[in-house]
Amino acid sequence: MSIARGKARSLSLEWGLPQISDPLEWVVGELVTNAVIHGSAMRGSHVAVAYHLDGNHLRVEVRDAATGTPRLTPPLRGDEDAGRGLHLVAALTDAWGVERNVIGKTVWAHLAVTSGEPPDGR
Repeated sequence: MSIARGKARSLSLEWGLPQISDPLEWVVGELVTNAVIHGSAMRGSHVAVAYHLDGNHLRVEVRDAATGTPRLTPPLRGDEDAGRGLHLVAALTDAWGVERNVIGKTVWAHLAVTSGEPPDGR
């Protein structure tokens, strides 16, 4: 998960989007963690992360081969951190959702990239 978080941060900086480095890192970390922990499918399956910069939004997609649909649920009692990942994703993004694939699913999230000045600092 730390590799995915680091890649998200370095990609946002490479694209001149430092204003989304922190939220993107958190969102990717949570989505990849969910895919690895809750999206376990068959032995040898993997998790793929993709990024799409389109106008004023960055779309991040995390794909796994497992069935099941992630959804917001109340946090588990007795464990302050369990069950809060998607709440964090919802709070840090403009939108998120799940798309079914022929095999598995893709969980996506949109982050706004506008900050009042052009991404290249001009």
